[in-house]
Amino acid sequence: MNNSFPRIAVIGCGAVTETHHLPALATFSIKPALLVDINLRRAQNLADAFQASRISDDYRSYTGEFDAAIVASPHHLHAPVCIDLLRRGVHVLVEKPMATTTSECDAMIVAAEEGKAVLAVGLMRRFQRNVQWVKAALDAEVLGPIESFDIQEGSVYDWPVASGFFFRKETAGGGVLMDTGAHTLDLLLWWLGDVASFEYYDDNYGGVEADCKLHVRLASGVQGVVELSRTRGLRNSAILRGREGEIEIGLGKKYINANPREILEYKNDLVSSDPLLQQLFSDLYELQIKDWLRAIETGQPSLVPGIEAARSIGLIDACYKHRQLWEFPWVLPDGHKLKTDQPAENEALQIGGRV
Repeated sequence: MNNSFPRIAVIGCGAVTETHHLPALATFSIKPALLVDINLRRAQNLADAFQASRISDDYRSYTGEFDAAIVASPHHLHAPVCIDLLRRGVHVLVEKPMATTTSECDAMIVAAEEGKAVLAVGLMRRFQRNVQWVKAALDAEVLGPIESFDIQEGSVYDWPVASGFFFRKETAGGGVLMDTGAHTLDLLLWWLGDVASFEYYDDNYGGVEADCKLHVRLASGVQGVVELSRTRGLRNSAILRGREGEIEIGLGKKYINANPREILEYKNDLVSSDPLLQQLFSDLYELQIKDWLRAIETGQPSLVPGIEAARSIGLIDACYKHRQLWEFPWVLPDGHKLKTDQPAENEALQIGGRV
């Protein structure tokens, strides 16, 4: 590593790089050594804004000029790019999803071991104080034995995009389950442990799914439901019910409700529920960068190493392999929407998995 920080390349100059990764690096006064994108004009615009040293459409031309890389490319490129970098000994922070299949995740983990490089995954929700509080409270059995869970996350899709790769199976790897589910299922597995069995339903008629539902039985015997959507506003929270009480944690807004209220009095040396509303979205990306740099400098694991992130991809991969059609009343068996005399106010609400 050179100077006080490693020389960092950013591979992929899409919306998340512009709005989150580059501003987070700037808070640590880090000027990227290299920005990489097939759209060189976009790369140059971001290089000018964030004082990057070079731009390129191929990182392999400059592999000797950076020690670490943030990989924020389309999902299908995560594995091949990361495997190549990790084998070269380049430390990697890869955007979620880590990869699109279990076998790709396994290959990335092996490459990190071979190259003696850090592999961290951008599941930044683990840096939320409310998420960490829930993990600590569950580990301390504040709710008693967990009996069930109910997780909903959904809204009409409005995330800024710089390309259309999110909506193509071959580049995104999947739809709402692969995208939102990478976060949601990571938290489920982190909080409550491995899955023993499941039934998975989605509305994919040939594109990528926009709505899905997962009925889960955990190894502990606990049962629950996860529902995700890109077309509907859902509750956007996780409800965890135990023998001694229940908590509801916001998945968008950072809050925790509890019944009885005394549950919120739980504290330990690392987290408390007191400062939950003081954390900004940008803070999470800064904490993620800080954690990654710490792992590089100390050789200690990051908060979300590859072996942890691979767990949720394993579940997602299994869901796609055993999917069942989620039939909606407004969709015909062949995937076409029902005809109506009046035009729909929102066309996205009447299509099955083809946004």
